[in-house]
Amino acid sequence: MKWVFLLSFFTRGGVLSGQSLERQQLREGFLESTQRKSALDSFIKKLQVIQVKSPAQECYYGICLALLTEQTNGIVAKIKLVNQSKDILNHSIARDPRDPELRFIRLTLEHYLPAFLGMSKEIPCDLAIIFANPDFFSDNPSLKKKALEFLLATHRCTPEQNNLLLHQLAELNKKTFNGLALTTSR
Repeated sequence: MKWVFLLSFFTRGGVLSGQSLERQQLREGFLESTQRKSALDSFIKKLQVIQVKSPAQECYYGICLALLTEQTNGIVAKIKLVNQSKDILNHSIARDPRDPELRFIRLTLEHYLPAFLGMSKEIPCDLAIIFANPDFFSDNPSLKKKALEFLLATHRCTPEQNNLLLHQLAELNKKTFNGLALTTSR
């Protein structure tokens, strides 16, 4: 009887850790992955075991492969990883072309790639999708704030887009301040 219980526990645990990574879990896993190599390795393994990945899971897997370039020696190995990452990101976006979060992830990678590689061609298209969906990351105000600040810092947006970003950032800060004021006054 114990073995049946343990087997069902591990089976469910495998499904939970591999098959049901939702957006918030993907975001948290990715953010942890940017801070520690062990977290990156662990998150990649969780994503690898998912046999049929959603576009978001596939996209986060692709960006994590790009993070591996920091720990990879040799320019050829780094370029191979970046190419693999870009292919995965492009495939995930082809599966869900209107998802601004996927576009933001690819834009982030392309922004940091050296221009001489010629791998940053999708930035204008990604920005168009992002600006067509201003509510992306609205379920997570702190993440939205970081995304808005990143977009401003890239200097890749038009003056009109920068104004929109500044307006959204001001609104977000106002909501956050009002929410903070409400919780402290209680």
